[in-house]
Amino acid sequence: MKLARTVFILFFAVACLAALAGAQARPRPVYEVMRADQPIRVDGTLDEPAWVKAPPVGPFANTADGSPTAIKTEAKILYDDNFVYFAFRNTDENIWATMTKRDAHLWEEEVVEVFVQAEPRQTSYIELEVNPLGAMLDIFLLDIRKPLRYESWNSEKLQWAVRVDGTVDGKPGDREWTCEIALPLEDVIPPPNTPPKPGDRWRVALYRIEKLPAPAALAWSPTMKKDFHVPSMFGEIVFTGRRVR
Repeated sequence: MKLARTVFILFFAVACLAALAGAQARPRPVYEVMRADQPIRVDGTLDEPAWVKAPPVGPFANTADGSPTAIKTEAKILYDDNFVYFAFRNTDENIWATMTKRDAHLWEEEVVEVFVQAEPRQTSYIELEVNPLGAMLDIFLLDIRKPLRYESWNSEKLQWAVRVDGTVDGKPGDREWTCEIALPLEDVIPPPNTPPKPGDRWRVALYRIEKLPAPAALAWSPTMKKDFHVPSMFGEIVFTGRRVR
């Protein structure tokens, strides 16, 4: 019995170490950000030529373990001299949200999220959340889960918009909702350069929370935890200077 118990403990320990090594070895996704030739009209439609031509960042997965998901999410990123732009296209048959006030706890319902850390040697980062009703939560965090009081920091020039193909009531029959966000470069502290120069690298995380018909927490760069606030696992974007028209 002692031998069997020892073998079991050793097997369990090896399995845990292998899982940890696999999580640590998971490569951080990298996305090359193209430059918009003209300012993006932030209206939630994603029909401008720049968005059509920009490549998607890549598939989203379950953030807790990196496993594939059948929930389709497409995200793209662009920039110009004044903003970095984020776009989401979310397939969703049961679009649901109820919150409409700025800085509400939007993560408790369905939402898309953007985390931006322009300088990984600094602990601060920005978190943005938008729900299908067009509510915004913008947060400046001094360190992991150490935000300034939500109402004390709002990006004055931040732009965002959503479009819903369906109804935001959680009932079946919807198709998708789309979201655009324009984050002012002047709010990104401290960036290597403003505007970014070709070759500049930021850490960025893109997330989506689903509640209906079943809960899901999805990520472009999975954190391998049931937690979005893991800057060491954020993806990486590289500003290219290549223009998309």
